[in-house]
Formats: sequence, C-alpha cells, structure tokens
Amino acid sequence: MKWMRARWTSDPCYAYYGVDGTDCSFLVYLSEKEWFCPPLPWKNRTTSPIRIETKVQQQAFYRTDFAQLLELMGSGKESLIFMKKRIRRLSTQWILAAQNLNQKLETRKRQRKKILIHLGFLTEEAGDVFSPVVSKGGPLGELVQWADILATLYVLGHSLKITATLRELQRRSKAEGFFRTMLLLPRIFKAVAIYSCW
Repeated sequence: MKWMRARWTSDPCYAYYGVDGTDCSFLVYLSEKEWFCPPLPWKNRTTSPIRIETKVQQQAFYRTDFAQLLELMGSGKESLIFMKKRIRRLSTQWILAAQNLNQKLETRKRQRKKILIHLGFLTEEAGDVFSPVVSKGGPLGELVQWADILATLYVLGHSLKITATLRELQRRSKAEGFFRTMLLLPRIFKAVAIYSCW
C-alpha cells in the first residue's frame, strides 16, 4: 500500500485500471489486477467473470523446425550465439521429446499462447555481464537455462516475442497487448521476465 500511495501517478496504466488515489482503489487493483492481495470479501466470488474473446483462440502445434526461433533471438551478442548453438545442437532431442509428449497427450488440443520474453540480463541497461565472458569459460548456466526455456516454449507451439533491450520491450509491450508488462518495467529491466497474454 505504501508503494502504491507513493507511485500510483507514475504510470497511466494505474488510472486505466481504476486507481484514483484512494486506499479502496489500491486494494481493488492489488487484488484483481496484480493478485498481490486476496480476493476482497465484498466482491461476488460465486460467479465466474464473463470473458469476452475478441480473437479466435489458436491451437498450439508442436514445431520441428527451429529456424524461426533462431531468427527471433537476434544476433550480435556472444551470449545469444552461445544460446543458439545449444538450441541447434539439441534440436533433435527437443523434437523427439515433443513427439513423445504428443503421443502421451493423445493429440489433445492445446491453446497457443502469446508469450513475450525479455532477456533483461543481456541488456546494456543491466550491464550484459555474460557476453564478454562466454568465450572465456565464464558462467554459462544462466544461458543454458534460458536457451532451454526458449526451445521448450517454441517446440510446444507457442507464439514468442523475444526482447533483449529495454526500448524493444516497451515497444513490443504496447504493440502486442502486454499492457500489464508496463507496470513492472522499473522493477524488472535488469532481470529476465516472461509475460503471457492469452
């Protein structure tokens, strides 16, 4: 509450979600939009909210070609080159795993999600400590984990958008409808963040 009182005017998205400077509006926002607070007792929780879909939800299909993912990741940084090499090297295993999962799930329909992934640890704003040490035997565990996460989400058929600069994150957040992302920018630009919009 203290943080909200001090910063609720810092971004127009708070007003968009009904925050007007009152404690009540803070509680409603934190309960219903950010989920930091439990549901408010005076809200009717017996009925499910009506969800209006403006777009037809697409089905996710397993992918076997990683060319699009490698292109989405961008280029130029040693850390990205390392992550791409790992994805290429393990692509056969990812494809086999997807085929096995498909058999186990007996071709159940899965919803394709739009996912924005911000690799904040690679940004200039965060100091990109990984790229300079990749070829010198530096700590690669973080890059391995994120290469595997990207490959997993991609092979499962989700629609990915990947950013590695704060400017690109802000542009994509607005353009792709990841509006809640904008609330977190001051706090996450030095971290890795995954946002899903479905």
